[in-house]
Amino acid sequence: MKKYFALPVAIATLTLTAVSVAPAQAASSAAIVQTEVAAGSLLDQARDLLGADVIDAATAAAERLGLDEAPATQGAILAALDPDDYECSPTTPLTDWVAGTITDWTQLDKVFAFAAALTNLAGYASMITPSDSRYGPNGEYSTAITHTFKHLRTFWDIESGDIRLAPMHSAILADRTAVYNTFRTVFHRSEADSAYFADLFSTWASQPKITNHPLNSMNAYAFTGEGDPDPALAALPDQIVMGDGILQAFQAIGLADVAPEAILAHEFGHHVQYEDGLFTSELTGPEATRRTELMADAFAAYFLSHSRGASMQWKRVRLFTQVFAGIGDCGFADPGHHGTPNQRLRSAEWAYSVVTGAPNQGHILPSLTFAQRFDAKLPDLVAPDAGN
Repeated sequence: MKKYFALPVAIATLTLTAVSVAPAQAASSAAIVQTEVAAGSLLDQARDLLGADVIDAATAAAERLGLDEAPATQGAILAALDPDDYECSPTTPLTDWVAGTITDWTQLDKVFAFAAALTNLAGYASMITPSDSRYGPNGEYSTAITHTFKHLRTFWDIESGDIRLAPMHSAILADRTAVYNTFRTVFHRSEADSAYFADLFSTWASQPKITNHPLNSMNAYAFTGEGDPDPALAALPDQIVMGDGILQAFQAIGLADVAPEAILAHEFGHHVQYEDGLFTSELTGPEATRRTELMADAFAAYFLSHSRGASMQWKRVRLFTQVFAGIGDCGFADPGHHGTPNQRLRSAEWAYSVVTGAPNQGHILPSLTFAQRFDAKLPDLVAPDAGN
């Protein structure tokens, strides 16, 4: 079996000896907490932890599935974990809150969290090992999310009966069986390697300060494995994964009143794009991703403000524009660029104007018609605004 840490002897002896000898036996939480890690970026350390082959395989799958583009909050997570490695770290209330939640974390805690975020470990585990129908750490968002999901299915003119709504709880990383199944099924590791990683991650995540920490489920994304060359991913149903952490984050910054509906409506917008073939355009690279993300923002805002949708009034519309703006980013050259906060806000406001300016307030535009109008407006939405 491979030894994945290329770090100092202290880690090998204190943290990994038991696991290397007997994969079913986990290292103690105390050993993990007390060890030190080698110098280098978190990315380098995460590659040492998982092995370059795991990182590369997970990255390739994410690129095929669009998961490198869809999780708007991953940039905030990684920037909070490794702020010195990001020249344009976001400074929105959400990202500031994220950074404030990990002040007591060790460097090794950050390495594990960074590796989990890079590989979407909690997300995959939640998709292949469904847990419950609880949304939020205590189920506090379950009613809002399940009701909105049913409403979205009837609002948009796509086939959506096969889309599954899945919760993601931070504690999934402390579930050894779930982590084992993920490495075995999604990352195609051997039984021994999967046991090794399951012991390693579940032991780390079982620390009281880590088990229910919002950072480990601070994401929401739309997934379809249709046509993927990996049979394991292709066999998974279409899904929207809603993480507890992202809901907790928006509650912490005062946007709990609208964030669950806004985030879910955005991710459903991606499924509209899947069904309508809207991911293809003449744009490439970051500009292509920005287009699809801003369009999903617009789909969400249209549903949330429409009289036959969530029928939100202007006061709440302004709140959900803050939700989208709060996870804008400055990664202009990043393939996962989602648009700046101002661009995301303008996209939502434009969609609201489409609703309020319609001659027939009860009419729902066909999704393809709405997308065509969005594409015509896109140059204005992304126009430079530094002088405004």
